[in-house]
Amino acid sequence: IITLHQLGGSSMKHFLSLFVFTVLFFTGTARADLLIEPVVGYNFGTKFTIGEGSNTDSYSGGSGPSFGGRLGYTQLGFQLGLDYLNSSIDMDDNDFDKDIDMSEWAAFVGFEFPIMLRVYAGYIFSATGETEASNIKVEMSKGSGYKAGLGFTGLPFVDINIEYRAGTFDEIEYAGTESDDTADYKSIMLGLSLPFSI
Repeated sequence: IITLHQLGGSSMKHFLSLFVFTVLFFTGTARADLLIEPVVGYNFGTKFTIGEGSNTDSYSGGSGPSFGGRLGYTQLGFQLGLDYLNSSIDMDDNDFDKDIDMSEWAAFVGFEFPIMLRVYAGYIFSATGETEASNIKVEMSKGSGYKAGLGFTGLPFVDINIEYRAGTFDEIEYAGTESDDTADYKSIMLGLSLPFSI
């Protein structure tokens, strides 16, 4: 399991400043089109670790659907904007009474090559999750992480993407009681998207 550390306040301010500057640069130097891209996908090989030290529980083999979308700007092949993804992961384990429902917000950048290929990467700056394990409601928050993807753009209207995501929830509540535990996850998603620009 890959453990990611949440960015500190200073680093977060620098990241947001760079993101705003890039958006202003794109919109100010030349005409940038608005990118709208609905996304559906299916996660597989999901791994999930919860706890600290010797009290760590690890689970693998999770799968389930996702839906979301991207909204941003595109110009001369470059893309940037915001990415939202909602996932429902079945960990296929008796400890979990319900699927893990997760919501993620990310800032992304990408580039579409003229050879039917696109690459993109994103920083997950906000993520939450909820499930039920051993009849106890588990709520996860203050999540952060990263994602990276590769897309095939050769089909009309539809892109085929494969995406890797990894993150950490820094705050966990069991039945409404806050704990010192953290939770890590990583997943691969095969997705379809419908990118268009106006």
